Amino acid sequence: MITKTSKCSQNILQSATDLLRSNPDFAKRNFGSPDGAEIARTLAASDKWHVEVDDRGPLAVFRIETYGSKATISELYLKDDDAVVAPILSKDLHGMGLSEIAFRISPSNEQAFAAVGFKRRDVYLRFSRAPAEIKMMPMLPLTNVTQKEIPVLSRVMFDAYANTGDGFSDAETAEKSLRTIVSGLAGRYLSNASFASGALPNLVSACLITEYSPSEARITQVFTHPLYRARGLATVEIASGLSRLLGAGVQRVIVWNKESNGVVTRLLTKMEFKEDERVTEMTSSV
Repeated sequence: MITKTSKCSQNILQSATDLLRSNPDFAKRNFGSPDGAEIARTLAASDKWHVEVDDRGPLAVFRIETYGSKATISELYLKDDDAVVAPILSKDLHGMGLSEIAFRISPSNEQAFAAVGFKRRDVYLRFSRAPAEIKMMPMLPLTNVTQKEIPVLSRVMFDAYANTGDGFSDAETAEKSLRTIVSGLAGRYLSNASFASGALPNLVSACLITEYSPSEARITQVFTHPLYRARGLATVEIASGLSRLLGAGVQRVIVWNKESNGVVTRLLTKMEFKEDERVTEMTSSV
């Protein structure tokens, strides 16, 4: 059975906390500290962290990000042998009415999830750094992204992703993706730290940031129209977001990037983000 850690019993919450504390590296990477009290507070307050439970207690703890009928499972920590847990977890996730399930897992877990029908799609890298005051002179005016900017930005994002293999079928689909972020369905939207370059109706680039945990933020989308690339627009937007997050209780900003996307990797490295995790994405469609 899968349940949100914010909804589970105190006994299950404590067992899940103890399970995560047993791997200090995992706990520090995802909760900032192996301290049990901090882990428990985060789990109890989050609607993203979930736990797979059977009559023995927690079998796995993980995050779920949902986008309509699609879900991405990340930060997966397994109690038992992955060959034992993978079939149980797969069955329960498929029972949630999702059209597509994507796991971001350690390469060592690939075989177990392949055995229950998941197929390898991509390798992703996670980068992180602390917020900081970074002063940069923008080439174009900066605008905080709200619902008002979405119709224009959806077309920019559609064009930005065209011919990349990750493109949207149409601008309407891109718009739905952006509205999911701005409405808070991908985590509390941090509009004060999310910027677009330009002014309506001439926006050409954007960086959208959401809350990942009480002490973490996530760069959820960053894109630039093809005609305006290599001008430092994304760099300014990210830097402005990092500056706004300083002093706002955010200790770390994270971003996921495809291993094959060398342009973004170079940008993040230049901005002193450090790679802290490498995972394989495996998917299953219903």
